[in-house]
Amino acid sequence: MVDLIKFYLENIKISEYILATKFIKIKKDEFEHFIVDPNKISFLSQKVKAEKVDLSKSEIVVQQENIMKNLSYKNKFISFKRKLKEEEGRLTVCQNIRKDFIRIKNLNPMTDLNYLNFVEIIEMYADEFEIEKEKFWKAKITQVELGVNIRFNMNIASIMSSVSRMKGMENTLRIGNTVNFKNQKYEVSVYDKLERESQQNEVFKNASKVRRKHLVKKISKNNSFVRIELRVKTVSQFNQALIKSKIKTLGSIRNNFHSLGKELYKLFVNISFVNEISPDITQGLVKSQLNSKSEKAFDEYLKFLGLKYFGVKKFIEFASPILNTNNRNKYLASLEDLYNQYKGDNDFVKKQFFRKLSARINKLIMPAISSSN
Repeated sequence: MVDLIKFYLENIKISEYILATKFIKIKKDEFEHFIVDPNKISFLSQKVKAEKVDLSKSEIVVQQENIMKNLSYKNKFISFKRKLKEEEGRLTVCQNIRKDFIRIKNLNPMTDLNYLNFVEIIEMYADEFEIEKEKFWKAKITQVELGVNIRFNMNIASIMSSVSRMKGMENTLRIGNTVNFKNQKYEVSVYDKLERESQQNEVFKNASKVRRKHLVKKISKNNSFVRIELRVKTVSQFNQALIKSKIKTLGSIRNNFHSLGKELYKLFVNISFVNEISPDITQGLVKSQLNSKSEKAFDEYLKFLGLKYFGVKKFIEFASPILNTNNRNKYLASLEDLYNQYKGDNDFVKKQFFRKLSARINKLIMPAISSSN
């Protein structure tokens, strides 16, 4: 359930041995700045066992520069900063702990962290830096991504084409099989997880790029993996109070893992759907419904035809930023309902999506309930 996370510990002492064997000193001013060498951390290293090689000073410099470029590119790092001649400082960790756990356990890349997995990977970090676990759990969180992967037995396009908008979000950005809902405080993304993992070479690792693309396309005809994710870039400014109270520290996530999952579900169900995959209602049925009906029925059918011609999601995205904010959500919801009523089985994708989302979250939080008993 937890993916990328950034947290820090103040007034922490890291032994000189750990600093010398797992960190690289990158600069020295009024502070000493260190950054972790990922090849020296068991669950970060891409190498199973790194052979000891005697390097010249210039080769070491080049190697360190390459490490820094790699970390900068991925925007993930572990750093330690302390004032000169002092032992204590600030440890900052910014890592995708889900991928860390998958790597060390050699798991399927679609794996989500349940309660026990989350506890295990956090305590692995504490052990790695020889920091007391009780103290490590008090680390303050500044950024976090929370989400789940959901598997469907249908084409990815059928799902993504039905995702419409999200209540409380100012902007909707669509790129391919990715939909991002954004406002100033946080972001929710729904995207094709299999396609993303393929692009990052996390699946079919031994296949060529062309072969990998072919395999993904073949699988996606009747199967799909969708990720839904909440991204909080600044926890202190996050305005969802019931979730915010549970993500302030590592310990607050651990202690509230079950209720956090429930709150995530409540947030995600603010996503609305329009049905673009089932067939249109037949003209004969439309005519029979309009017989002896009021003008309202005719007006609504004309609205449906207009939405269908223009594109219902396209019209909603066009109208959303220019509508009066007091009436926007109610009006856009009425358009979605109107559009859906002229489609057969109009809640199929929505029902499937939220049923599977609920089941997935419940499965991940179940170990938290067992551990509390």
